[in-house]
Amino acid sequence: MDAAAILTLYANGLFPMDEPGSDELPWWSADPRTVFELDDASLAASRRAARRSLAAAGPDWELRTDQAFDEVICACGRPRGPGDGVWLTGRMHELYGVLAAAGHCHTFELWVPGGDGAPVLAAGLVAVVLGRAAMLESMFHRVPHAGNVMLVRTLEALARGGCTLCDVQLSTPHTLRLGAREIPRAEYEERLRAALG
Repeated sequence: MDAAAILTLYANGLFPMDEPGSDELPWWSADPRTVFELDDASLAASRRAARRSLAAAGPDWELRTDQAFDEVICACGRPRGPGDGVWLTGRMHELYGVLAAAGHCHTFELWVPGGDGAPVLAAGLVAVVLGRAAMLESMFHRVPHAGNVMLVRTLEALARGGCTLCDVQLSTPHTLRLGAREIPRAEYEERLRAALG
């Protein structure tokens, strides 16, 4: 599948999530849809929810983009725990590579000083960016607090970059605690059209 065909599916409100044994990569449309708002008040609420993590962040914790693309995707594709499934498969990795080559898939990465002082990758997420819409596809962290810090800083970076919609597809208790909210699919699709217009 080429980048144009993939982006058309995203523009129609769909997102990919692989299932072992499926012949073709499945595409989904959730109802409700989960988003992070990017206005000042919502960003402030996310910062408050993550205040302990932000307080634990060192001054040298740095958000970077696209410095470790393959490493981030591979880390996101590992099971979180015993018995967990994996939806970010090899063909998902390939799909993100196609979008990255077209300038529409990025990794946001939090780098922290390692034992020798050299930066190490502490957390990362994969994002598809189309127009003023960002779809946060998957994330991981290796260091306590790094995931929350990376998410808050990524939301701030998206807002500064002009994004008006930040989609995380499905809610978890953790994303809801950090300020995500569920909206009806029809509202999401309307907001997506506006962000792409």
